[in-house]
Amino acid sequence: MKFVFINPSRDIAAKNIWRIINSENPPLGLALLSAIWDAQGHTSQIIDAAALQLKIPEIIAMINPVTDFVGITATTPEISRALVIARKVRETFPGIKIIMGGVHPTVFHEELVRDKFCDMVVRNEGEISITELARGTPCNLIPNLTWRKSDSEVVVNPDAETYADLNNLPLPAYHKLPMHLYHSALGAARQAPSIGMITSRGCPGKCTFCFSGMFGSQIRLMSPARIIEHIEHLQKNYGINEISFYDDTFTANKKNVVQLCQLILAKKIKFTWSCFARVDSVTPELLLLMGKAGCHQIMYGFETVDENILKNINKGLSVAQFQKAIGWTKAAKINIRGAFMLGNPGETLASMERTINYAKTIGIPFAVFNITTPYPGTAMYNEFASKNLLLHRNWELYNLAEPILKLDTVSEEAVKQFYYKAYRDFYLRPDFILRHIFAKHTLAELLIYVKAAVRITGLLFRNIFPKQSL
Repeated sequence: MKFVFINPSRDIAAKNIWRIINSENPPLGLALLSAIWDAQGHTSQIIDAAALQLKIPEIIAMINPVTDFVGITATTPEISRALVIARKVRETFPGIKIIMGGVHPTVFHEELVRDKFCDMVVRNEGEISITELARGTPCNLIPNLTWRKSDSEVVVNPDAETYADLNNLPLPAYHKLPMHLYHSALGAARQAPSIGMITSRGCPGKCTFCFSGMFGSQIRLMSPARIIEHIEHLQKNYGINEISFYDDTFTANKKNVVQLCQLILAKKIKFTWSCFARVDSVTPELLLLMGKAGCHQIMYGFETVDENILKNINKGLSVAQFQKAIGWTKAAKINIRGAFMLGNPGETLASMERTINYAKTIGIPFAVFNITTPYPGTAMYNEFASKNLLLHRNWELYNLAEPILKLDTVSEEAVKQFYYKAYRDFYLRPDFILRHIFAKHTLAELLIYVKAAVRITGLLFRNIFPKQSL
């Protein structure tokens, strides 16, 4: 049987900061499923329409008519494009079964199958389901599957009783991907070529704006030895010099990170890397070891410096914890990339101003500001939807740059103005520019900072510089 996996193309609006700073990551989920499918004696193809910037007719033209299944993954901002692809596949190849997966289809699985956008939805993780499908297991016996009978009855199979063992999964089918097109987010990589990698599933945090239903309540880890095998494969076959670890919380299991760093040092693997972490998941000792093993940047999700808002979003952290982690990270000579949110429940003009000022005064080289975006399936989305306080359900605008929540403490217009103000105030302040001019950066690092500042500045002035100053 032949399977075609499709990663939909996406259109990031010209006024969206992410059009400039966004990474281009391999669709690791699809690449894993492709490897599993092929291991069962079948054949598969991956069409990464996002990386290749394919238009829908180009995607359809790449599909072999002698195909049994087309699988389309989608996040919320991509779902509209994914549904158009599905419709075109149905029109062009009526005999092909269409399967959807990913976060958004997991949440809306019954509607998608009922309304015949697709024949099946694989909910949550896909590895167990795709293995059973490849083995020819009847649909009614495949866990995590929502499917439609011939009489149009929608059947929701039980969830899988277990989750995938990350150490027993094959390496993703990188050879089927346009590896030369992948790169880390602007400012996240010290070297090129760079690529994103995920070594765990799950997160210890229970923030209301995150959807944790995909991977269960327990954090599952790839072993340090398996991570090293993966890195060496990427280096040997694709010349990768930098890894951006995109785990929700890379340092969730400190022992695992320590063992990984020790292996990197013992094997003298030469590469640089960055990761995401919570400030309560690091220690001074761990950070020093990470820096020694090649880590040069950590992104911390600070979100806000308003303690009441931190409670509202169930962040489980305090500003005092932020300060400790900042000090420890700087002492380890690891750069900090701060992530902040504007427009949370309880937000005010004053709280947004304090958050921006905090970002400016803590001495970090990069800051990312997003407008709070409650994706379907999150506690925040469910709460605001139940109260009819979502401004809209235009999924393409769930893009981190448009207000979604109807707040009684601040207007959506003010949130958007502060979003642009945050970038303007952070990157265009004289002391920030002078610090980087006279800092002891390598030429490569200096070029990264200059590129980030110039491109963001250009976007602000060309497209979105607010007419009214705040």
